Amino acid sequence: MRHYELVFVLKPTLTEEERKNLVETVKGWITNNGGEIYNFEEWGRRELAYPIQKFNSAYYYLVNYNTDNSELPVLLERNLRLNEDIIRFLNFKTKPQKKESEEVAEAVEV
Repeated sequence: MRHYELVFVLKPTLTEEERKNLVETVKGWITNNGGEIYNFEEWGRRELAYPIQKFNSAYYYLVNYNTDNSELPVLLERNLRLNEDIIRFLNFKTKPQKKESEEVAEAVEV
C-alpha cells in the first residue's frame, strides 16, 4: 500500500457551497478509484507568497490517502490540472505514518 499527500489550492472567489462541492469531488476521485482517505484538513483562506493567476489569497486543503492503485495519482493529477477552480496542487508519495505504540516503543529503546 502506497501513501500519498495531496495539497491543493482553490480560487478565493468561490462561494462556500462551490468550495464544498469541489472538495467532495476531489475526495470522490480518490475513493472511487481505489483510494482510502485517512486524513483531511481544511487550512482555510491564506495569503499567497506571490500572486497566482492575479489572486493574492486562496483556500488551502490537505488530503492524506493510501492506495494500491498505481494509476490513481496520475488520474488525480490529470483531473486537478483540468479543473479551472484549482489554481495549484502538489501530490507526492510519503512514508506510512507510524502508530503511537510504535513511537513509544522506539522512544523507550533509545
